[in-house]
This record gives sequence, structure tokens and C-alpha cells, in this order.
Amino acid sequence: MQKIKEYLALAMMMCVPYLIVMADNYIFKNEVNKHSITAISHSVFLIINIILLYKIKDNNRDLSGGILLIIGLFAAMFIRENRENIRDLFNGALHWSWLAIAISVSYLWQAAQQGIRKTLRNLVELHRFGDYNYLICGLILVLVWSRLFGNRYVWKGIANIHYSEALKNTAEEPTQSLGYLIIMYGLVKILRSK
Repeated sequence: MQKIKEYLALAMMMCVPYLIVMADNYIFKNEVNKHSITAISHSVFLIINIILLYKIKDNNRDLSGGILLIIGLFAAMFIRENRENIRDLFNGALHWSWLAIAISVSYLWQAAQQGIRKTLRNLVELHRFGDYNYLICGLILVLVWSRLFGNRYVWKGIANIHYSEALKNTAEEPTQSLGYLIIMYGLVKILRSK
């Protein structure tokens, strides 16, 4: 019965990105751009994932170095997702990549304080949680598949003369949302396993 509940939860989770992109396109007539509900949801999902990772770190002090590396990656991803807002906030004086580098270096330094070898071993030891595979799968979906699937050359080939950035984004952005949700699902399961 537990597995059936899990399958139903995953099926419902798969619907969330679809519902968000439909709200963008049909209710708000917003298309899927950088100021859409879809894009905003990425930031919200990343913040929730970072909070969940901090809770996992608090429960597993022996793995804190590896978890800090993952938090640093997610923090850099959050900055990238909000690059236009950062540019507006600093009137273009600060490029988002410098902020992402600074945050990443900060987390790398914190993780290194745990010992570099120990921190790297932590990343492997995180596999003791079977649900860590959800995090890996979600990252692959966000960082690899959504980028390949959202490549404008693919869409120009499919749409030929009638290429539309909105169409490409409508396909790519929900894929990222799904990846972030899969990560969140795995993190919640890891937290509940303790």
C-alpha cells in the first residue's frame, strides 16, 4: 500500500509543472518568460530545497561537508534563476555570475573546513539514503535534459520557419520545474527516513 501511495504522489507531482505552465499561458496570458509563474516557481522550489537540505544537514552532522556543497550548488542555481532581478536590483552594476561565484566559494570554503577528503566522501556516503537518487535524477533533469530539450536549435529544426521562443520555453521550463520537484520529493523522503 505504501508503494501505491508513493506512485500516486509522484503522479500528482508530475501534474504540477503542467498546471503552472497552463496557468501562465491561459489564465495570465503571460506566456512562459522570466517573470512568469513558472519562472517564479523555480525560485520557490529552490528555496524550499535549500531549507530541506539544511534540515538534513542538521540531522546528519557527519555528512555536513557534502551537504554544504549541494546547498552551494542550489544557491548558485537560485542566483542564476534570478539573474534579471539581480541586474535590476543593482542597476546593472553587479553581474549575477559574480554573486554566484562568491556564494559558491563561500560554500566551498565552509565545506572544506570539514576536511576536503571527508567532504568528498560525504557526497558518496549520501547514497546511504536510497532517496538520494531522486536528488541526482532531478539534477540531471534540470542541468542536462532541460538544457538539451530547450536548445533553440532543436526547436528551430522542429518548428522550421515558425520558431517561437514562447513555445520553446513552454516545453523547457516545466521540465526544470519537474526536476526541482523531484529533488524536493527525495529530500522530504530523506528527512522522513530519520
